Amino acid sequence: MNSYNENLHSAIVNSLQSLDIEEQDLNSQVNAAMFTLYHAEGATIAAEQNLAAATDAYKSKTATQNQAIKDNNVLVNLLGTATQAGQFVKQSTTNIAVAASNVQIATNAIVRLAGDMGSIYSILNAADFDSSIYMLAKEASKLINETAYDAEVTSQTAMEASTLTAEVSASTVLDMAKATSGLMSSVLKITTADFNTATQNIVTDSTNVAAVRSTEKLDEGALEMINISYNATKSAYALTNKELNLNLHVKTSTDNPLSFTVNFDLIESPFPSGKTGENPMYPVEKYYIIVVKDDKKQTFSISNAENILLLGNSEIINVEPVSTSPVSQTVDVYYNIKDGDKPTVTDSDHKPIELGENYVVFVMAIFTDDYKRKTNCYDDYLSAPSQVFTLTTALQPVAGKTIKVVAYDDKKLTDNERRLALSAKNDQLKNSIGRTDDNATVDFTHVMTFETDENSNLQLEYRCMFLPASTNASDRLLTVESLNFLVKSELPLLEDITIALDPVIASLEEENYTNQLKIGLLETELSELNEQLTATTKKDAIVSDEDVEKQKLLTTNQKTLTSQLKELQKSHGENVRKFHELTARKDEMTHSIAEEGVAKSGFLFNLPIAEQVFADSYIVARKDQDKTTEDTTAWIAFIGPDATDNFGNRLIGGDEYLPVVLACSTASAENAGDFVNALSEMDKTAYFKY
Repeated sequence: MNSYNENLHSAIVNSLQSLDIEEQDLNSQVNAAMFTLYHAEGATIAAEQNLAAATDAYKSKTATQNQAIKDNNVLVNLLGTATQAGQFVKQSTTNIAVAASNVQIATNAIVRLAGDMGSIYSILNAADFDSSIYMLAKEASKLINETAYDAEVTSQTAMEASTLTAEVSASTVLDMAKATSGLMSSVLKITTADFNTATQNIVTDSTNVAAVRSTEKLDEGALEMINISYNATKSAYALTNKELNLNLHVKTSTDNPLSFTVNFDLIESPFPSGKTGENPMYPVEKYYIIVVKDDKKQTFSISNAENILLLGNSEIINVEPVSTSPVSQTVDVYYNIKDGDKPTVTDSDHKPIELGENYVVFVMAIFTDDYKRKTNCYDDYLSAPSQVFTLTTALQPVAGKTIKVVAYDDKKLTDNERRLALSAKNDQLKNSIGRTDDNATVDFTHVMTFETDENSNLQLEYRCMFLPASTNASDRLLTVESLNFLVKSELPLLEDITIALDPVIASLEEENYTNQLKIGLLETELSELNEQLTATTKKDAIVSDEDVEKQKLLTTNQKTLTSQLKELQKSHGENVRKFHELTARKDEMTHSIAEEGVAKSGFLFNLPIAEQVFADSYIVARKDQDKTTEDTTAWIAFIGPDATDNFGNRLIGGDEYLPVVLACSTASAENAGDFVNALSEMDKTAYFKY
């Protein structure tokens, strides 16, 4: 590989690696902020429950105090946001000014180069007209003039961006936020004094609510900010990957854990072969996919890929020939028995691809000999690594409609269910006092049942949790609707939409802007040409041969420009249609996800959070053999007076709770990564009153 290709490949790999590392870091920060917010919401809910029990006789004063606290909490977040916005605006103003200066320097250099090229063209026009070098100089002059024009437009855009950035009045907003925050603090002091006068008994609980809500609002703001940065980084990676790395990405299968699909775009040649029928993938003769362990991707190079190709082992995967992008190659790690002559797919170390292991893929392209001769470069191509993927078995979520919670009635239980209830009570006593009491009294209050069709051979358990109904969910800065992408782990679905559509939308938007400029330029040039043609045809004097030739040239140019303008307008219209279509499609897909995942709990609760709920805050369901059939397995859990919600607070009589079930693998630690746990369908589950 020559030094230019090496440097280019290294730059691409470093750029993608940097964005990938930043994305992983931001993802960790999102998870940390999510857990922080979850615990803050738990503290808020607990404080609200305590306050509700002490404020029945003081509703008027309590309502006034709570409203003041809410407004003050909003101002706290607003002040923090305004402060951060001021810092960012100052930094952006400096950065865009530097960028505009650099663009202007580059533009000046291009314009000077265009001038020099024009001089060369003029010399050749006079000295060597209509020769091959003259034609090359003419073409070069045309191209450099177009480049100079584009550079001028870019410079103007950069200057406008610098001006617009400087006009942002973040400091004024910050001053107003400070003033409003001060006024709100004064209002809060007055309402607190009135509230303390009305009742001293609830001061402690009210102060506690104010503190935890304030913390919750700050945590909500922190999560929102870091989530914005995370999505921006994902979009940046997707755009960079699309433009510089064949849009290479891997999607695992939800149906078959031992299968994944590699998607990438074909390499396009700047030198058409004229024989696309013979080789539709020109300039590439053959594509290969190589699976590499994540910890080996830094040292994997084109030399390693070439060695694997020479050996011809199962480390390399042939890509089926296609004629158009994108390529979508499904890889089955273990083939069916009917494909028995095919070897097991292995990674670059000739090791079988396993569940729970982190992998990346590389795409290797073997260029045709004809293309190599044309470019005088005999190197083949190796992409940068894809993002990490892991083959896992996804557990099936419990259907929400099968989850039922009813009051405990010993008379309605079967003999087997009574034995299960007694066993559950004995287990509770064993855990509490270290021994089993066969005569223990079963004093459960409710019974929870549900059904599953999961493979009974899997090692898993079903954890039953109870989410309290939040009475003040609508008062949170992150509303119930805005939490939809977090509550049921819809973020991965949103990321898939972003990766698939954002690069195409951005490319169309850029192309539409460029086409608008070109159309304006062609319309101006055609208008001037029409005026010249009109002026020459209105002459009353005798038309000379020179005038006739000039009219012919103008007429020819007019037809050419008119044809170019019509083609460009047609292409631009089609691109605009595609842009609006894709934008509407993205909005529709995003909206459909929001509708499918209604945040019924009213606070942040998703799979990662459910997996971290403490053992004393959930109940493990037991298999009900009497009601188990060939198609479904019945499960039962018994709820007693000592049961707690997901935050660890005792269930309160008369309050409503949402029952959820976590299907959790109980495999050994070394095999834990082979499975993905599943949370029941909260949006299809009914609340029950305890």
